[in-house]
Amino acid sequence: MLKLLEKPKNDLQIHYKNRYAAFSISHRLQTYLTDNMAIVCIGTDKCIFDCLGPLIGTMLTKNNIGVDVYGTLENPVHGMNMVEQAREINRKNYKTILVIDACLSNRKEQGIIVVREQPLTPGKGIGKSLPEIGDISIIGVMDTSDKDFNDLIQDTRLSEVYEMAEVITAGILNAVNYRNNIFEEVAYD
Repeated sequence: MLKLLEKPKNDLQIHYKNRYAAFSISHRLQTYLTDNMAIVCIGTDKCIFDCLGPLIGTMLTKNNIGVDVYGTLENPVHGMNMVEQAREINRKNYKTILVIDACLSNRKEQGIIVVREQPLTPGKGIGKSLPEIGDISIIGVMDTSDKDFNDLIQDTRLSEVYEMAEVITAGILNAVNYRNNIFEEVAYD
């Protein structure tokens, strides 16, 4: 389980329903984005609570973000192909790698988006041993970790995952647009 409340001073934590969430994410990311960067969106569409990353990857790709994006609904980056994907990404010598993943935590943190200036270790919360990846990470707390797997599958609402994905996508697109001197705000419904 991810303990988000014990945050370093430089973490951003904001609920996805906060009206300033996309702006806050964008503002936080602006200092980290570089010309030679990649975005890695981790997860799978086989489980609703784990499709946040691929959903964001698909949204970014459809918006022609102009940055290499790994992990979409069609071509996900997940536990089964993570080692191979990490090798391919590292071979390209990106200056910055932004990693996005969903996680489970306690009920108080459900719906929180965390932006951290540190790599991500996918699968850590569920006992998987996967390589650390990235320089900056965005984590979306999708559900509580005290449920068993079948309850997670039944209880996680796609609408909530989708709304969080829209907020994070808008934040990233606005940050990239700002970096590229395109001052047109991306909104979400």
